[in-house]
Amino acid sequence: KKDADAMAKERAKFVEGAAKVNKIDAKTANSIFDILNKFAGYGFNKSHSAAYAVLSYQTGYLKANYPVQFMAAMLTSELGNSEKVAHFVAECEAMGVPVLGPDVNESRVNFTPVFSSQSKIENQKSKIAGEAGSIRFGLAGIKGVGEQAAQKILEEREANGPFKDFADFTARVDARALNKRVLEHLVKTGAFDFSGAPRKQLFDSIDGAIAGAAAHARDKAAGQHSFLDALAEEAPKPATHNGANGHTQHTTTANDFTSAERLQFEKELLGFYVSGHPLNAYAGLAEALCTHTEESVLLEGDRIEFRLAGIMSGINKKLSKKDNRPWAFFNLASKRATISVNMYADAYETYGKSLAENQPVVVLGTVMKGNDGARLNVKELYPLDAYVQNNIRKVTWLLSPTHPALPDFLKKLRTTINGAGGETRVELAFLFENRVAPIAEAPASLNWRVATAAYQELRAHPAVAGILAEARRPELKEVKRWGNKRG
Repeated sequence: KKDADAMAKERAKFVEGAAKVNKIDAKTANSIFDILNKFAGYGFNKSHSAAYAVLSYQTGYLKANYPVQFMAAMLTSELGNSEKVAHFVAECEAMGVPVLGPDVNESRVNFTPVFSSQSKIENQKSKIAGEAGSIRFGLAGIKGVGEQAAQKILEEREANGPFKDFADFTARVDARALNKRVLEHLVKTGAFDFSGAPRKQLFDSIDGAIAGAAAHARDKAAGQHSFLDALAEEAPKPATHNGANGHTQHTTTANDFTSAERLQFEKELLGFYVSGHPLNAYAGLAEALCTHTEESVLLEGDRIEFRLAGIMSGINKKLSKKDNRPWAFFNLASKRATISVNMYADAYETYGKSLAENQPVVVLGTVMKGNDGARLNVKELYPLDAYVQNNIRKVTWLLSPTHPALPDFLKKLRTTINGAGGETRVELAFLFENRVAPIAEAPASLNWRVATAAYQELRAHPAVAGILAEARRPELKEVKRWGNKRG
């Protein structure tokens, strides 16, 4: 039962029943019950333990010696569970195994181990040797695609070779398996990125592609061939329209989804970000703002304050039973983990308008401990970009003193600061032998108002060996509650 009080009540019943039914004395009955009582915590028999040990050894061996195949199998086992998939994707990243987005020329139905070797024989050798590789997202794992459509794509690819581009794909795959939704989700998740065509350009051409594929299927069923089909059979396409690999080349234009849109589509349809992460723009800053990790905050004591940065998702708005006031709960995700937080009525009244899916935010709140574990209650919520500008106390730049680009960095830093004065202190540290780094604090006249884009540009400069950002101490606003005036 894992409940000491309940087990104590059962002891009296057990001792009484043992004497009444089996004539067992109280001392012996209590000694038997003491053995059973251990299971009020947790326990299982030896055969169960042995089976677990065998499985642990087998899975440990596979993970150590065949990491790509093992993690692909783990991801496949959780297909459809976006939270679990995101967890194992993070584990793959920690192991140095890249998880790539879907590709109609490489993905199979489920998560697919991919190795760099070109020939089937070399590829098989790589698999056996456990060489480094990557994992392709399974086509059936894309929301709205499904196993039937994925199987049709795979059958056509195996029968007639890789697809040249989006047009070749829609012409070859059974039109009945390619409804508009399937094509939209394949395009949005980058399954045709190999062709070089911008995703939005392909997205805008879907209606025409479906109409063309349907017309082609009707003509084929009727035994007709168009003049263009005949030309295609007689001569290859002009070289000016083809790349070195024979694939149709597309000129990249401004007519494409924004980075934020791409990431949003990937998260929505795959369950994780493929081409980046929204928090990458805040690397080094978001971490400085966090007082805890997602794991450690849940282990804190009652009413301990916290500050966390992350991406909002799964926002669920409710009305309280007590006074019918609105409140909400949502997921807050960093690049490491996802946790659930609550925003009750008082906080919702002030910050509820800022709730939006896939937005980077900072939340301040308190840990509330109860019988059912820890709850995280949000007291304040702010857009991450604006919060960073006002709450980074100091930035220390660790520089390579002998790097030829150092003067260029110092010039860019001064130009950046001149254009955005603020309250953030700036320090310069120069890295010498044996990791010795003397630090010089810039004068207050060179205080900075941190802008994330400028920070990341400076952070990527080749003269920068490291950075340390320090945040101001979080202070929750005091909530004033006014009582009823009497007299």
